[in-house]
Amino acid sequence: MGSHCANLTRIAAITSFGIHSLVVRISLILGVAVLLSIGLVSGISYFEIARTTKENSTIRIDRAAKTAAAVIRYGTDRAVDPVSDENGKPQVLTLTPLYEGSSDLHPNDLFDELVLAIGKSNQGAANIFSYSEKTGLFDRIATTFRKPDGSMPPPFSIKPGHPAYSNLVSGTPFVGNVPVQGRLRLAYLMPIVDRESALKGAAAVDVGWADDLTVAQNRLSARLFTAAALVLFAVMLLGGILLRQQMLPLRRLAAAAHRLASGEPQASFPCADRPDEIGDLAHGLARVTELQERLHRLAYVDPVTTGGNRTKYFADLADALERAALDDQKTALIQLDFIGFAKINDTFGQKAGNRVLMQTYTRLRRLLGESAKVSRISADDFCILLPLDERSDLAADFAAGIIDALSVPFQLDEGEIRVDPLIGIALLPQDAHDVETAHRVAGIALRAAKDAAHQQHMFFSAPLNDRVQSEMLLETRLRTALATGQLELHYQPQVNPANGDLIGLEALIRWPDGQGNWIPPCDFISLAEKTGLIIDLGHYVLDEACRQAAQWLTGGFEFGHVSVNVSPIEFQQPNFASNVRKVLERYQLPPRTLCLEVTENVFVDTSERLVLDLLFELQTMGVLLSLDDFGSGYSSLSYLHKLPFQELKIDRAFLQDADLYPQKKQLYQAIVGLGKSLGLRVVAEGAETEGEYLLTVGLECDSLQGYFCARPLPAKDIPDCCLSIGEALNSDRLQSIRKRA
Repeated sequence: MGSHCANLTRIAAITSFGIHSLVVRISLILGVAVLLSIGLVSGISYFEIARTTKENSTIRIDRAAKTAAAVIRYGTDRAVDPVSDENGKPQVLTLTPLYEGSSDLHPNDLFDELVLAIGKSNQGAANIFSYSEKTGLFDRIATTFRKPDGSMPPPFSIKPGHPAYSNLVSGTPFVGNVPVQGRLRLAYLMPIVDRESALKGAAAVDVGWADDLTVAQNRLSARLFTAAALVLFAVMLLGGILLRQQMLPLRRLAAAAHRLASGEPQASFPCADRPDEIGDLAHGLARVTELQERLHRLAYVDPVTTGGNRTKYFADLADALERAALDDQKTALIQLDFIGFAKINDTFGQKAGNRVLMQTYTRLRRLLGESAKVSRISADDFCILLPLDERSDLAADFAAGIIDALSVPFQLDEGEIRVDPLIGIALLPQDAHDVETAHRVAGIALRAAKDAAHQQHMFFSAPLNDRVQSEMLLETRLRTALATGQLELHYQPQVNPANGDLIGLEALIRWPDGQGNWIPPCDFISLAEKTGLIIDLGHYVLDEACRQAAQWLTGGFEFGHVSVNVSPIEFQQPNFASNVRKVLERYQLPPRTLCLEVTENVFVDTSERLVLDLLFELQTMGVLLSLDDFGSGYSSLSYLHKLPFQELKIDRAFLQDADLYPQKKQLYQAIVGLGKSLGLRVVAEGAETEGEYLLTVGLECDSLQGYFCARPLPAKDIPDCCLSIGEALNSDRLQSIRKRA
């Protein structure tokens, strides 16, 4: 979700007007494109004009040179004759035999007339130089240059370093710019030689100042630059204005994206009706919003109740603890669970269970208001964060209100459904300062409520935490005891009360504490059931009892059968029947010698159909089945007639003092009669006094088990104990008492 917000922020940022603005960047790109286009056209034009100007200058200077050569030739009556190349360009002026005077050149009127004629013909300047071998200089002897007042200019010589000097002394012409009076002139200089090709001087013609020849070129360059600047400015200005207008819808979308990225709800986006790319962007943002909402629902919303889910709960819990740390805001953390909710799904189906959860959430919202944060974290587990005033005792009132609200039956199409809610409460921040601890201590309070007999809500407290710590220590010790073989089985005989014959033995787990004492089974059996260790514990009891039974059979000791208690949690395991079969096969023990004792609690949180199928599978296997603690549950009579039990063990509570109270005796007699009428072997459990024993004899119970006969003993003591029981029950005194009874 964070990546979507980041994308929205980037979408919003691209339309802000600044150095990173999309308008500015597009305008710059457009300006650069226009500038490159204008520059390309201007450059081509400029270089074409420069080329043309250069060609024209070359043509002019060539013509000037040819004209000068012709004027000199004919002006001197061929006394000075030019030598030209194949293109007619004069290369050198030669003094012919017709030249009168010495071979050296000196100032004279003829040369003055010639340069004036050449200058007029070429509309430029002309000069004649005399070369001095002594000085190595070309001294000017005739020129068209004049001062502003018309007088002759000062003397001038071509010296080494002059652009034309090296060409002239080597007898070759020079074409190019030469310095004159601080400026440059485009000139053509030709060496003058005598008949023996000795250098005598030079003739120079030009077509004017060099910069005057490029005036048009420079003027065009300035105009091109000005035009380019104006066009670029106009394009940037108009383009920026048009882009700004076109980007206004995008700015509106950017503002909406900003709001969306900051968490504000966005019902719709502007410009969604446009048929262009901006409209597509608006639709894209709308789809991003839908995706964001969908991801939020997946991440934080429970699909069944439409309230918060586990992730949302922990986020809300962290926020509540943070507020508590900042402004001392007190909050009640309430964990809610239902007893036996799985039976709703098993009986009516998962849809019915989901409707119960939905109605639960609705009732909680209606009761607690909008300030409470209600989340379903798993199955039928709800967690509620409830802000409190200064009075922390309000949490108890709300808990009672929740229990009352949820105790009202749920009306479904399948019928009326009732649930039993349990609540654990932790007060924040006094009970915890971090998320993990807060959730843990509320769970401790909830488990305490489940363990309590008549209290549906519990607050976390230090003693409660101490008890949990003790249970954790005991759990660790129990795991160690299971792993290291510290546990052992004791056996309590079940005998015929009339004659003392041994009918069976019940295997009972015992745990020595290493100091000569025993840890009470009631302490660790319930703990094993809560922690899941009951599965390993039950497997140990079953395996050890069958091993001992096989050993007794091998040794010739007739014990009837050995009874093993089965926890409802074991009974719910899908592989329970196959495990029983494997143990019997391992010790080659006849199934009839094993009796499995189950209580009515196997029907709690378990489908009746599954229980029946498992019982019939065990019956088919040949194992004996006994209904233990008959009468202590809630539904014995409703199941008794259709369950495949062979034995009925009446809970000790019915036998205790039944010989002393006539009504209790009648009730016990009725239960015994019920069992016999159903063809079950009736076991009187818990006989401790002679009066209770005689009552079982008088009611013709099939079997008797209790301290009156024997306490549970180690396996090695059982044979002798059984002999002693037979002798005691067949003593003359007891036989006499039985006859009188």
